[in-house]
Amino acid sequence: MKFPVPHPAWLLLVTFLCAHAHEVAPAQSPAGPGAMGSALTQAPDGTAYLSWLEPLGDKEWTLKFSRLEAGRWSEPRLIAKGADWFVNWADFPVLTVQKERLTAVWFVNNPASGGHGHHAETYRALHSSSADGGRTWGPPQPVTRESDSVEFVALQPLRDGRLLAAWLDGRNGADGQDHQSLHARMLGEPGPDTLVDDLVCDCCQLSFVPTTDGGALLAYRGRTADETRDMRLARFDGRRWGRPTGLHADGWSIAACPVNGPQLAECGDLIGAVWFTSPDSKPRVLARVSDNAGESFGPVARIDLGRPQGRVDSVMLPDGTFVLVWLEMTGKETGKEGGIYLRTLALDGKLSEPQMLAASSTSRMSGFPRMILTGRRQLLLTYTRDTKPTQVVTLKVDLH
Repeated sequence: MKFPVPHPAWLLLVTFLCAHAHEVAPAQSPAGPGAMGSALTQAPDGTAYLSWLEPLGDKEWTLKFSRLEAGRWSEPRLIAKGADWFVNWADFPVLTVQKERLTAVWFVNNPASGGHGHHAETYRALHSSSADGGRTWGPPQPVTRESDSVEFVALQPLRDGRLLAAWLDGRNGADGQDHQSLHARMLGEPGPDTLVDDLVCDCCQLSFVPTTDGGALLAYRGRTADETRDMRLARFDGRRWGRPTGLHADGWSIAACPVNGPQLAECGDLIGAVWFTSPDSKPRVLARVSDNAGESFGPVARIDLGRPQGRVDSVMLPDGTFVLVWLEMTGKETGKEGGIYLRTLALDGKLSEPQMLAASSTSRMSGFPRMILTGRRQLLLTYTRDTKPTQVVTLKVDLH
């Protein structure tokens, strides 16, 4: 399938015409200088939570969070701190909020190398929970005790109160295999890890959404023996994992990890998927929507402007409008000028005109924009500003 690339002159005209299509306003960030790796999540009552990494002196890092209360961020609270942490632009901590529990995941370096090849230096994931709104946190525990190489953890609360975790796992390295596998388990519960997929791309984020049957749907970048690295879906029905399926046959063959994972968003049985791909060295951001809880998806839509860096995120509105953000180059040099763009995809396939929400470097330190839906047509967005020191930014976006 061929996707037309918009003409540069058209892009300039669209940017000018839609510059004020959605209202964008700053929300004063609670994060201190040097902060990075910000992420957003919501409590069951809709309260927004921001988490981020922040340096403490020259050798330690802290993981903090804040709640949005009456339109303002609360005083930051400390989750954990340490000097042996693995701090990375792409693999950053996760915070999830359930009715009576907050759970955070972060990463620490392994004392000794246990991998090889691409993963010669491994790291692992720790988690901790709070039962008092984040005032105090329990002792850190490993996400799994079956592996010393745990990366890119995703968490999904289930309807019955359990907390499902999935991650990229490097345990195959002990047998001399230079590839990651995808594993999952109920966090904090006994029982063995479950192998979901034995061969996956090495360094791409995972994305969960809950399903109306009480289970969850997971999107991730797969990998084949001939190095085709297209998106896959795996479904957990509340008891067991199903066989992975393809999201779309992009046909991207690359003997390396693009560090660019997919993102899912849901509202009931409406599920949208957005992802970055680059077959034949032609980068693009693609999206498609399902109206039956991900059992099947509609046509593929191309949403980028011709020079995407990916780093996508999404939310689903109740009317089926799929809201998408991604990072696009605007300058001539890679890693320099860029912008975080927003676009919507309707159920009938109609795309809105794109709008730049914020200028952003396309360097690695600019990280990944993340957003949540805080009202019927209100969004909250966070990203890292690549300055010296780095800054965590939060924006409020009203959709029109």
